[in-house]
Amino acid sequence: TFYLLICTVYMWFSFSVPPSCNAPLDNVYFGLAVLNFMMGTIMACFLCAAHTMLSAMSHGVIADKYRYEGREEEASSEESDYETEAKWASGVVLVPSCLYLITMNGLAAYWTFGVFEAMRADDRLCDGAGFVFWVLLGLNMMNCCLSSSSGAGAYQTQAPFGRVVA
Repeated sequence: TFYLLICTVYMWFSFSVPPSCNAPLDNVYFGLAVLNFMMGTIMACFLCAAHTMLSAMSHGVIADKYRYEGREEEASSEESDYETEAKWASGVVLVPSCLYLITMNGLAAYWTFGVFEAMRADDRLCDGAGFVFWVLLGLNMMNCCLSSSSGAGAYQTQAPFGRVVA
């Protein structure tokens, strides 16, 4: 995901801030790199949960198809698979959701710290690291805003009946 790319950029800049810099932007960049790595990992967990939910939904559609065709035993088996996978995905999505909330608060805290340090940084002493912070902050905030819609409502378990139209 884009978070891992931003993590790499922040990590690279954390090592390129010169020691003569009058603000600890290297610490800001390093903290933001770690938090963006965590966000990338959390997004990967969301993808795994979404994959499981899609698999569950396919079992639900197949169950409806079998029921429509009068194959009740096979429909019951598919419906059981649907319920198992849907419950698992609904439970699993809670863990990355909580971690997402915690990590977003950490990002907000580090962004605030970074804003104060970037305003304090002397461009000549820091080789432009303060300006780079503003650019990366804009990219990072845009990425967070675009990924903040988790779609958690899609993980609510519903009965598979009525999906196949005759």
